[in-house]
Amino acid sequence: MKTEISNILKEEIRRTEIPTKDGISLLLNYRFLVHDNKKFMEMYNWMSRGYDFAETAIGRIKYGNAINKMRSDLMSKLEWKDNSKVLYVSIGTGRDLNFIPKSINAKSLNIVGLDISFGMLKKCRKNFGSKLDLSLFNCAAEELPFIDNAFDIVFHVGGINFFSDKSAAMKEMVRVAKPGTKILISDETRDWVDKQFKKSRLSKKYFEEKHFNINELESHISKNVNESKLELMWENKCYCLTFRKIGA
Repeated sequence: MKTEISNILKEEIRRTEIPTKDGISLLLNYRFLVHDNKKFMEMYNWMSRGYDFAETAIGRIKYGNAINKMRSDLMSKLEWKDNSKVLYVSIGTGRDLNFIPKSINAKSLNIVGLDISFGMLKKCRKNFGSKLDLSLFNCAAEELPFIDNAFDIVFHVGGINFFSDKSAAMKEMVRVAKPGTKILISDETRDWVDKQFKKSRLSKKYFEEKHFNINELESHISKNVNESKLELMWENKCYCLTFRKIGA
């Protein structure tokens, strides 16, 4: 465990020996593997091997450079500074890390990524483990293993629509952010889920009977934030919700 990361872990976790596999810290509390969390963990685990290929090859054929532009636009909304401690919740294979602004020395960042899918984390480590200062955790977003006020940058892209407990995940992201931090949460819109994922033969069995309402997500925003803003992006295929933790 890197010293800087050890210092921001909760005390009860620091006192124990954290199990690891393939360079990934294993802190998944299985009481969170219920309902949608379990279902979508299984989906992403089997999808992980071909996930990047599908976006690069098939995505480029269908959408050209639109996905890369969306990722770049999302990353530009965060307040990047060299030497920041960064938390990426549901990091997946990490592709958004390719779009950290060029003005930033990406190697100076202390990046922590977590995901409920071990398969996606393995892919992320392969993609970025030797390129960035990156620590990876297999855990649920509803129970982050970090102390309060630990991170300069906190963001989540993809997945929260169908978390088992959206409210808990959002409260955790706010809790571990330093006062004054701008937090970003993004995922697909309901219309895009209906048009894309509910019709694809690869994913439709996971999304059948699933419904998502952006108003529900907004209702979970903590009271100790301000500057809340909701934007639609990529021709209304995804949304971006940002807010700032109150404090100096």
